[in-house]
Amino acid sequence: MRNFIIAVLLLLIMAATGCGSHKEEQRELNICCSMESKVAALLAEDFTERTGIKVNISRLPAGSFNERMEFIRKNNIDCWLGGTVEEYYLASQQNLLQPYLAAEAYKVPAAMRSKEGYWTSLYLEYVAFISNKERLHELGLYAPDTCGELLKPQLQGEIVVPDYIYGGASYGLVTSIWQLQGREQALKYAAALNRQQVTYTDHVSDAVDMVYSGQKTVAVLPLRYALKLEERYNHLFATVVEDANRNLLTGAAVISSSKHQEEARSFLDYLMSDESMLVLQNNGYRYLWHVKDYPHNNLRKELLGNVQVPVDDLSWTAVEKNEIIRQWLSAGTEEK
Repeated sequence: MRNFIIAVLLLLIMAATGCGSHKEEQRELNICCSMESKVAALLAEDFTERTGIKVNISRLPAGSFNERMEFIRKNNIDCWLGGTVEEYYLASQQNLLQPYLAAEAYKVPAAMRSKEGYWTSLYLEYVAFISNKERLHELGLYAPDTCGELLKPQLQGEIVVPDYIYGGASYGLVTSIWQLQGREQALKYAAALNRQQVTYTDHVSDAVDMVYSGQKTVAVLPLRYALKLEERYNHLFATVVEDANRNLLTGAAVISSSKHQEEARSFLDYLMSDESMLVLQNNGYRYLWHVKDYPHNNLRKELLGNVQVPVDDLSWTAVEKNEIIRQWLSAGTEEK
């Protein structure tokens, strides 16, 4: 009887202290984000609700490409969400990414993903101009919808562009013109644009502020951002760039040093799913188009019409970025 009582007491003690029992730890995933924080948070929250996997989000800081990659290496990141295709291309060259073909990756056009699976695009948008209608009226102009219209004499000193080095719409415009028209014609255009005394900003928001306040007339922006501004402010007007646009792609990738590889792959599968698309659509992101819906989206077709978009050569746009920008900004400086 005494031994029985001791055995019962031991079992009660073990149950109270957790000894001898297995408590399942919550699965987790560490992602770094270089896209709009609200979008990343929406996706992470929905993914957690569906899978039970906790998502920890770190913001990828501004800086040079090498500085940003060093941040990923030092912070135990499993998945990178929101990078541009140029960044992913360079990261794969540095063996920073782990190949993984997401469940529905086959639905993505070949030009919009790594064929080896190092990265896949998720969303696309396009290049736009945002114009201050009051300033346009004062200058006697209609809102520009081609690159050529930026060369009108009235717009000298009236154009603001986020610095090309940060990529995005402004750098996309440069590489689109270059790839569609060839180097000679592109640099001829760049020389004429440089004579327009363009103002360059460190952040997209600074360019927006200058057009919003009437300090400048036209800015180069991603289309989704420009349309959002047009909806919110009556004196701003968005136009799609017709003669040299570009697929501005936002993607995701698994980091090669990931400590939660299964969770990271599951997250990529989710990002490619219809469920993730609905989360964004239901929260007002109707102008952020998913690449697997690319051929079928009527709203996208209606907005874009017949814009000219090149097929990007990433071995050039990514690897030669600094040289492309240098030649673009220096174009025409040898002229007297």
